[in-house]
Amino acid sequence: MYEPGSVIAGKYRVERELGRGGMGVVVAAEHVDLRTRVALKFLAEDWLEHPVTVERFLREARASAQLRSDHVCRVSDVGRLESGVPFLVMELLDGADLAHVLEAHGRLDPAIAAGYLLQACEALAEAHALGIVHRDLKPANLFLLQRPGQMPFVKVLDFGIAKAQLEGDVALTRTDSVMGSPAYMAPEQLRASRFADARSDVWSLGVVFAELVTGSKPFVGESTIELALQIVEQPPRLPHLPSEIARVIGCCLQKDPAGRYQTIAQLAAALEPIAQRGAATASGSASLTLPLAETALATSPMPAASAVSAVGQTTLGSASGSGVTQRRPRSRRVYWIAAIGVAVGAGVGAASLVPGDDAPKHAVAPPAPPPAPPPAPPPAPVDAAIAAVAPPDDAAPLAVDAATTVATPAPPPTIHHPGPRPPPKPPQPLTKEQIGASRN
Repeated sequence: MYEPGSVIAGKYRVERELGRGGMGVVVAAEHVDLRTRVALKFLAEDWLEHPVTVERFLREARASAQLRSDHVCRVSDVGRLESGVPFLVMELLDGADLAHVLEAHGRLDPAIAAGYLLQACEALAEAHALGIVHRDLKPANLFLLQRPGQMPFVKVLDFGIAKAQLEGDVALTRTDSVMGSPAYMAPEQLRASRFADARSDVWSLGVVFAELVTGSKPFVGESTIELALQIVEQPPRLPHLPSEIARVIGCCLQKDPAGRYQTIAQLAAALEPIAQRGAATASGSASLTLPLAETALATSPMPAASAVSAVGQTTLGSASGSGVTQRRPRSRRVYWIAAIGVAVGAGVGAASLVPGDDAPKHAVAPPAPPPAPPPAPPPAPVDAAIAAVAPPDDAAPLAVDAATTVATPAPPPTIHHPGPRPPPKPPQPLTKEQIGASRN
């Protein structure tokens, strides 16, 4: 079914096989109607009898579908063959992962390495805000998307064993289960995968940073048990490094999670000065020659979460993030990473108020209310009647409805009182003429 020319699910024509590992195979294909090129990742038939493995395989699609970051490899579809084998449809990337870059070119300049990790922090900030912990960060899962004349663009791969803290997946995170790559796992994750949280991803990025700038892993052992003991009990083995770089790695690799950077945003803030100081050197990395993709996949024990093709070919269109060709200014990246967590966290809180069929069983606590403003100072001693009705100086004018407007009463009319009346005159006696006139 993986032969060139085979049609998968009636719409994906296989072009060639890109890689094969112990758990599956990855092929390049073309959508027969849209004529877009994609990567198909199949789970090996031998694993169909392991429901937990099948669920982890499909979880990669669910985790990737929740993330909108351009630094995450997009999964656009899922399906099953007639035999029941599940497969994922992903964007087709051009370039190689950091594991093969290290193998081909040796250790990287710290500024370039810090710039790559800053891009990965953007994807992880969104994932952590949604309660998704990657749990398998390593150079092989940090892919450099190469385009001619442009800076390499980092894609975080393989969310197949990502831990969704909002899901009740007890069967997938049993106390006795350990999943991931031991050399990059935090001490608490080595004890049990269910103990892994966002700070476990911080540890893994610290191990990756150390390996990128020194060319070797900080913890080594001849067996898995010896390696685990080194991680749990011994300090990291690091050559002499500049104090700033050693401080960042040392903070990431604290045995106690409480001693590490508590968020990806804090780690990004520590990486930012290192990346900025070598921006001129990092800008020259656009000419970095990446190893061929076929070699990268063929030597991987498990195919990466995305297949790759020769440098210069196109990806799956706008859904793949191929339209993002310019990187954000480094001076703003840390603020962007911090804002991602705030914005996504607020969205999760709002979504929890309207649960769906697959919504988490518990609501996310709303953000704390802002602190109350300090009480206003007492007014100056003024007339009590005026102070009771006078609006503050910065108050907005009140809009009073015409029907409820109260007219100002007219002043009462002025009454003019006359002065005191003179006393009446006493009666006078009648004259003879007045008496004669009255008789007539």
